[in-house]
Amino acid sequence: MSRFEVDSARVEQASAAVARSSSSIAAEVEAMVRHLLDLESCWKGQAAAGFQALSGQWRGTQDRVRSALDDIQRALAQAGRQYADVESANARMFTP
Repeated sequence: MSRFEVDSARVEQASAAVARSSSSIAAEVEAMVRHLLDLESCWKGQAAAGFQALSGQWRGTQDRVRSALDDIQRALAQAGRQYADVESANARMFTP
C-alpha cells in the first residue's frame, strides 16, 4: 500500500508562485524581443540574416518554455484542488 502526505495549500501556493514567475519571465522576454526587433530593423547583410534566424529560434524556445510553465502551473493548481477536495470528502465520511 502506498503512503503519502500532501499539503494541498503548499501545492496551490506553488501553483501561484509558478504563475507569478511565468508572468515575470514573459515580461522580460517581451522586453528582450523588443530589443532584438529594434536591432534587426537597423542591421542588414549576411551576419544579420544569421542573427535573425538565431533570434527566431530563441523566440521559439521561449514559447516552449512559457507553454511548459503554463502546463506546470495548471497541473499544480489542479492537483492542489483535487487533494483538498479528497481530504474534505474523506473528513466528511467520519463526521456524524
